[in-house]
Amino acid sequence: MKSLDFDKMAEGLRNWGRWGPEDQRGTLNHIDPAALCRAAAEVKQGKMFNLGIAFDENGPQFGGFRFNPMKYMTAMDQKHSEEFPRSRFNDDVIHMPLQCATQWDAFSHVHYDGQFYNGFSVHEHLSLQGATRCGVEHMAKPGIASRGVLLDIAKLRGVDILPGDYAIKPDDLNEACEAQGVSVLPGDIVAVRTGQIGNLTRGSREQFMSGQPGCHHTCAEWLHDKSAAAICADNVAVEVMNAETYGDEMFLPMHLLCLRDMGLPFGELFDFDALAADCAADGQYTFLLCAPPLNITRAVGSPINPIAMK
Repeated sequence: MKSLDFDKMAEGLRNWGRWGPEDQRGTLNHIDPAALCRAAAEVKQGKMFNLGIAFDENGPQFGGFRFNPMKYMTAMDQKHSEEFPRSRFNDDVIHMPLQCATQWDAFSHVHYDGQFYNGFSVHEHLSLQGATRCGVEHMAKPGIASRGVLLDIAKLRGVDILPGDYAIKPDDLNEACEAQGVSVLPGDIVAVRTGQIGNLTRGSREQFMSGQPGCHHTCAEWLHDKSAAAICADNVAVEVMNAETYGDEMFLPMHLLCLRDMGLPFGELFDFDALAADCAADGQYTFLLCAPPLNITRAVGSPINPIAMK
């Protein structure tokens, strides 16, 4: 995407100052009391679905700056005291990148022209200690919960998994809304299913990483028009990653438009397959989505274990 076109789109989407000069929650501000009450009303059947993948050695990462979790025991079969040796305990540690599996991107995850969301200076607020503005802790307090709307683009196109270079555009999202009988309302979290996670859960990380269908950057305008609170998807980056994306002047343009300009969080590596099967069976594609990040100070992302309730 050439800079001239990108800059024009970014200017139209930029939410800087909309919720005040110190705001660090961005479009999560759309989750007002009315939106939260509407989300809670979606729980009618007593169903619960885990949307996260496992945090273990079988994750999608190949190594480098992101690797799969390494967990080891730091205490095994330890006595609480020599006087009472029957009582024992165990403890363990996990070492992992914060964005190696199901996770939220914070606004400080990406930037351009030396600025984060809301105009905060990267040079003043980013160091080896992390991001002192737009860190994930601002998403963690009070948290992230709202009405989720599953848009099953794979089902819409009659496939289990979209082709690896498939770019989902606003017309796809609108068509899915019509086919499923749903509307995205202010404060909703849009959940986009490509089916791609199935290449990991039922295949291998090589299959999963071989292609990444996802949203075209024009979906940022669609989300802005809907006043969505966030977007999550079952792929690596929410947006499509194909030859065109890698050749763009602005790499991963939807990341930049949403996280940096709109202040709209990205949830990545979700697993919607069980939820999607249930939605297809009962026709209810809306639910309460509870997905708070960990309250990690100055972090640019956070692992999560998201739950959908119907």
